[in-house]
Amino acid sequence: MARIPQKTNDPDLDSVVDLESIAAPDQDTSPVVDLGSIVFAESKNLSPRRLTAVRANAPDMLILARIILPVLVFLYFYFIVHNPILPLSVIPICFILYFGYHLFLYWQARHNRANSKYIPTAIQLDMVAAHFAWLCDPTEPTPIMLIVLIAAIGNGIQHGMPAFRSLLHMTVIMAPLVFAIRFFFISILPSSYLFLFLGFFLLIYIYFLIGRIDSVQVQAEKRTTELELNNFKLQQLGIAIQNSEARYRNIFDNSSVAMVLIEENMRISLVNSKFEELTQYNKSDLYNKKRLTDFIIAEDLERIKRYHTKRKQKGGVAPIEYQCKIMDRNQKIKHVIIRFNVVPWHERIMATLVDITSSEQAKAALHRSTRKLRQAASLLTINEKRYRGLFENTGTATILVEKNLRISMANSKFCEMTGYNKDDITHKKRLSEFIERKNLYRIRKFHSKQKAKGLPLPTEYECLIVDKHKKLKHVVMKIYTQPGQAGNIVSFFDITKHKEAEAALQKAHEKLRLVAVIDELTQVANRRQFNEKLNREWNRLKREGLPLSLIMCDVDCFKLYNDNYGHQNGDRCLRAIADAIKKNVKRSIDVVARYGGEEFAVIMPNTDVDGALHVAENMRLVIEQLKIPNKASTVSPYITLSLGVSTIIPTSSQPLDVLIKDADNALYEAKNLGRNRTVIGKCHQAVSLPQVLRWDSNKPMAF
Repeated sequence: MARIPQKTNDPDLDSVVDLESIAAPDQDTSPVVDLGSIVFAESKNLSPRRLTAVRANAPDMLILARIILPVLVFLYFYFIVHNPILPLSVIPICFILYFGYHLFLYWQARHNRANSKYIPTAIQLDMVAAHFAWLCDPTEPTPIMLIVLIAAIGNGIQHGMPAFRSLLHMTVIMAPLVFAIRFFFISILPSSYLFLFLGFFLLIYIYFLIGRIDSVQVQAEKRTTELELNNFKLQQLGIAIQNSEARYRNIFDNSSVAMVLIEENMRISLVNSKFEELTQYNKSDLYNKKRLTDFIIAEDLERIKRYHTKRKQKGGVAPIEYQCKIMDRNQKIKHVIIRFNVVPWHERIMATLVDITSSEQAKAALHRSTRKLRQAASLLTINEKRYRGLFENTGTATILVEKNLRISMANSKFCEMTGYNKDDITHKKRLSEFIERKNLYRIRKFHSKQKAKGLPLPTEYECLIVDKHKKLKHVVMKIYTQPGQAGNIVSFFDITKHKEAEAALQKAHEKLRLVAVIDELTQVANRRQFNEKLNREWNRLKREGLPLSLIMCDVDCFKLYNDNYGHQNGDRCLRAIADAIKKNVKRSIDVVARYGGEEFAVIMPNTDVDGALHVAENMRLVIEQLKIPNKASTVSPYITLSLGVSTIIPTSSQPLDVLIKDADNALYEAKNLGRNRTVIGKCHQAVSLPQVLRWDSNKPMAF
């Protein structure tokens, strides 16, 4: 049982807080919010699409372009070529069929009934007609060969690279066939070979030219998309900051203790209602007008300054908690305990003030009662009756204990505290029977150590006593031994309510701490604790030269799950996934955190790439075996995970962001490869690996 320290008369020896050291600026410059953690609806499938060439979409323009060339070909055969390779009667029939089909497409387009399947058919019909016209022309070299080039290039420019590629394939197949038939019926001049070569060269040149135009347009579209995404991220970041500020302000305003936010110069910038109630000032009288030191009475403030002067001279560390007296607006003095909390990355300091005025008054009453008890003990030898009356009416639970700890006298307050009557206690009970067993063992052990060291025994203890109904009560037990007397007077002061208040305060502080580091939905570490843990492990393993692994995982198609099953089922799904991941990660040094939205991260110190890959694959399989239905998923009928793994040995020459970026890139590679898989990043090459696990540095490894 630890002895309660006696309060000294020297005010400079009390534990106080160095106000100057508390106001020192924090050196942590790590980012508070990562823009990459913002999750929004459009971020899933925003890969840049390939742009097509410029199109003339008006139906009148299309029908005019498709009819002019066949009409010119028909006129060419009618007036210039009188003996085509095929019978002349076949050409008008083909022209009528060709013209009729394109009129049908024109009518469909004018009435908004055009079907996407008609477009490839029309393009292919143009190419077949052009090759047919080339086949029928007996002239060498034939000018109709230009119709093939015009049809291929015109449709390619009109309908884009996919259409041009298909037309080029058709030309590669049909042109040799037409050339062979013409070679069979007519003689081919050498100049025709040159024209044929130049035609193919023109087609290939146009093919690469259109491809280059498409690539330039893709890059422009990609830049535009990135700008739009960054703008949306900034908007989401503003909303997230506003929501976070509202939550923490609610906690601040509804706290059960007085809280104040102060600047570096101790000027008050924010208070809650409990602080207003404690000081009797309103917010307009406090903000940027009052300092926290203005409320501390001059005597305590001088004592604090003298204490810190001595502390600095000795090179000691200033505490962050101290007890002092403050004066409210009505000139009333109140006893408080001030605790400072220096928030990392924040320019201001949080201070909590616990009002212990009632406790101090009780302590003063305890001292007054003790003095009265000592005075009563000095008069026992003079007047027994007077002693008994004073013993009975002392106001505190008091007993007279003999050397063998047997109780020889007890007053009504002690009987009321224990639930026994005087006849059941006097000469029948021992003091040790009322002290709780563990507390009694601790006291006896402490006595043995004190006697072995030759030190005096304390006269005051804080312990638990057991009443008649087996209920425990917190008390301060004060022992007074009168010189020349065989027995001891023992007084008990019930501090159960004070202990309950302290426990409630401690519980409130613990809840506040958990709110700061635990994600409310999934009950795993939040983003803030993730950043702190990762930074701490990075610095530690950098000194030790050991590997650090990071697993980034994302729930596949989770937005579709939310849209299909609702956000409440989405929250249940995230909790189930978080529980499964925590059960799969068994080491106490590993940290499972919610990185943002449906993304989770696992920090694995002292783990090489084999171990991290094994854990990641187990996580993926465990989530898949949960068989949480997701009919809207494009990957699987159940909820699945995509994971990215990165392992690196930290060094001073590279920042922490290298590990996060590598794991994130591996995660996105897993998504691009089809999701529901694990991909290893590139940074693990800095770690010594077996030969069987080595791979091409330019290609990620998927499982």
